[in-house]
Amino acid sequence: MSAFLGPIHARMYGKVQAVNALADTIAAFSDAQSWTSALLTDLRASLPAPSGTLEQVIDLSQIHASLSGLVDQAERRLAFAVTHAIASDAAHIQDLCTLMENQGAQAAPQTTESCVAAWQTMDTYWLDGMPCDGGVQFLQTEPDEVIWSVHGQHPTPDYWTLRIHWMQGFCTKLHLRLEMLNDNTFRLTQEG
Repeated sequence: MSAFLGPIHARMYGKVQAVNALADTIAAFSDAQSWTSALLTDLRASLPAPSGTLEQVIDLSQIHASLSGLVDQAERRLAFAVTHAIASDAAHIQDLCTLMENQGAQAAPQTTESCVAAWQTMDTYWLDGMPCDGGVQFLQTEPDEVIWSVHGQHPTPDYWTLRIHWMQGFCTKLHLRLEMLNDNTFRLTQEG
C-alpha cells in the first residue's frame, strides 16, 4: 500500500461523503413525512459521518484500513436510515424510490459527452467496496455503451432497489437508457 494520498483515495472519500449525504437525506425525508421522529438526529448520533478533509479523517499510517472503515461506516449509515424509514410500513419504500429518482436527477450534469463519462460521474455517488476488492467489473466500455457488473454485499436488502431508482433518475435526465441485464449487470446506452 502506498504511503501517500493519491487521486483514488480522494475519489473514495468523495464517494463516502456522497453515500453519507444520501443517508442523511433519507433520514430527513423520513422525519419530514412523519414516518419517524428524530431519525436524522439518531443517525448522526449512532453513526456519525466524518467531517473534514481526507487528511483530517484518516490515519495516514493506515490509509487503506482507514478508507475501508469509512466505506463500511457509510454503508451502515445508509442501511440504518433505510431500515428505520421503512420500519413502520414497508410501503414507504415506494416513496423512497421516488426520492432516489429525484436525487439521481439532481446529481446528473446538464449534459454528458458519452456513456462512459456519464458512468464515471454516476459512479462518484455510490460505493462498491474498495477498488482492490473488484466490486465493479466492466464488460464493455464504448463511448455509446457501457456494460458493467457489480459484486458485493450491502447491509440493507433494499440497497439495489434504491440504487436502481437513483440511477434511473440520473440517466433519464441525460436522455440515457439504463437496462438491468441480470441481478448484478447493467447496460447504459444512448436513448433512441
